[in-house]
Amino acid sequence: MMDNSKPKSYATVFIKILDKGFNLSVPAEHEVYYREGYEVFLHKIKIHQEKGYSPLEAISLTSIDCLVALQKAQDQLNKLIAALEDRVDDLDSTVSEAL
Repeated sequence: MMDNSKPKSYATVFIKILDKGFNLSVPAEHEVYYREGYEVFLHKIKIHQEKGYSPLEAISLTSIDCLVALQKAQDQLNKLIAALEDRVDDLDSTVSEAL
């Protein structure tokens, strides 16, 4: 079987944390997520620094904030999937009874 799919294209995203810079090679279709995520990350770091935290503490707290946000989003997604499954089951029952 031949694979006719195009090879994935990649984009370079530059990320700078403290005094280190990183050129990340990311799938081109994900580039916007990296760029937007980086901007949000920097903004959250700035907020923590304004509260008096050191740069390293601010980065650490921002990382934890991001992990918690991902966990909350995963929990909400799981609840939505469960609700959708319940509705599909209800619809299936209704259709079966109607037949």
